[in-house]
Amino acid sequence: AMEITHAFRGEEWLPSAPVHILLWKYLGWIDQMPQWAHLPLILKPDGHGKLSKRDGDRLGFPVFAMNWTDPRTQDFTEGFRERGFLPEAFVNMLAMLGWNDGSGQEIFTMPELIERFTLDRVHKGGAKFDFEKAKWFNHEWIKRSVASRLLPDVKQVLQQKNISVTDEDYLLKVIDMVKERCTLLTDFHEQSQFFFASPVKIDTESVLPKWTAEKAAFFTDLQTVLNGLPEYSAQEIEQAFKQLAADKNIKVGELQLPFRIMLVGGKFGPAVFDIAATIGRSATLDRLKSGLAQLS
Repeated sequence: AMEITHAFRGEEWLPSAPVHILLWKYLGWIDQMPQWAHLPLILKPDGHGKLSKRDGDRLGFPVFAMNWTDPRTQDFTEGFRERGFLPEAFVNMLAMLGWNDGSGQEIFTMPELIERFTLDRVHKGGAKFDFEKAKWFNHEWIKRSVASRLLPDVKQVLQQKNISVTDEDYLLKVIDMVKERCTLLTDFHEQSQFFFASPVKIDTESVLPKWTAEKAAFFTDLQTVLNGLPEYSAQEIEQAFKQLAADKNIKVGELQLPFRIMLVGGKFGPAVFDIAATIGRSATLDRLKSGLAQLS
């Protein structure tokens, strides 16, 4: 009645397939019977047996597309979407579990998958599930996505962490700066939060072992230099920073880490001069002042 032409199911249904075919025959529907395709299963990471929800719980990865609560037991299971996966990456990852087009290509859009998929390229054996490979697909899709595609998802991630974004153009700029560092959508919070709020506490332990009075004086003078720049751009900041370091006979490499930590709180983030230019002159000076106070 539904006019289904093809039915795809797991290979565990093969033993009962003859019974189903006989049912269609005896009910007089053999001319309307769909074509059957039996596909290899998605296996546990070690390859021994079919992947199950218990495996995900045990090994710490999702097995459902979205959050799901068992209506009988009320057991909650986190989904790929809520873990931070893009739908494009999720579909791409699933397609490559037990299939390839023979070209060696791994990243496919939906139109490409529709165009190239054929049953004869489906592997005969089961496919081991590899969560690290799944994350690789997601990382690749995040890197390749334009900022405007990521904007709604990143905005939601930040809002869930109580970061309200009012300037979407600013957020688009931030996304472009940090997306290559994000494997999951949820990573955007850690990688971009310092663009929206000053770090309350900085990683002083990474600075203090090599901290000197000369370096403290450098950052005190840097505030004056940056405040006097006619154009506050990454290029101008970098040039002024390196010139002051040369004047004080201190290696630039010894100063960039403390500068980064004062701006973002730790040893992470994109190019430090880009960060300073993006957060603006006022925020940079405030963070330098606060960082110097914590280091002293």
